[in-house]
Amino acid sequence: MKLRNFFEEQYRPLKLRGRSPNTVRLYLCTISALERFLQRPATLEELFDDLLLARYLTHRAETRSPFTAEKERTQIMAMIRFAHERRTCGNLPLPCVPPTPLPERVPEAWSVESIRELMQAAEKTTETDFWKALISVCWETAERIGAITSIKPSDYMNGSLLVRAEYRKGRKRDKIYRLSPATSLLVEKVIKGKRPGEQIFAWKNKKTNLWYAFGKIVKFAGLGEGRRTKFHMLRRSAATHYASRGGDATALLDHSSPRVTRAYLDPRFIDAGPQPCEVLPAIS
Repeated sequence: MKLRNFFEEQYRPLKLRGRSPNTVRLYLCTISALERFLQRPATLEELFDDLLLARYLTHRAETRSPFTAEKERTQIMAMIRFAHERRTCGNLPLPCVPPTPLPERVPEAWSVESIRELMQAAEKTTETDFWKALISVCWETAERIGAITSIKPSDYMNGSLLVRAEYRKGRKRDKIYRLSPATSLLVEKVIKGKRPGEQIFAWKNKKTNLWYAFGKIVKFAGLGEGRRTKFHMLRRSAATHYASRGGDATALLDHSSPRVTRAYLDPRFIDAGPQPCEVLPAIS
């Protein structure tokens, strides 16, 4: 059976029901990457070949990153287990594909001064109101960009922003945020002229996507470039500075545990107690 057929006819309707379109998109990206590696359509039965999977995941770790390889391994193993439970491939044994070793990175966040420089760079664009409002909302909510770009005019009222469960990762609960007067004014400017059901932050430039356009602003602000300097950097930055001022970053990010949140908090901005250089005797 072709892997795409299995995904569309069985896995997607039964296992991804109610999940976000982005989750479906990520699975399809993994299937496409596997097919590029094979240089032909993949079959479901091939997923049970652990040597083939090991070669593919090694290739992905070397050409993309270990994090990409592990994300794709997780998706592939989920499809394998589902096929095994349904006996879609008869009695083929589950392949032995252990997790990809992942380096533990120190989380990075922008300083408050850098966020201000980002806002100044947004003022130099032709869509000043759009970008200043979007950056400000991301900063004051620490929400994922997918949720923020889904909000509609009816979700905003008198300085309060409702981010519905349907917009958010996991789709489990709504969250309401109180915006500052300055951010509220920016949002209200963008809302003017919008139709009731239209997304407030709908990106209408067909020549570039939202992430690419934001990356140009980040680069112009002198804050670097690359995959890690996009909207998720704003989320990490908001969480880091919120925690540095005594806020509950786990609640802000709506994480399942503080352990998950630790991967978002830049220790350079958080007081973690005395440092060794402050406690150990001087030797010179």
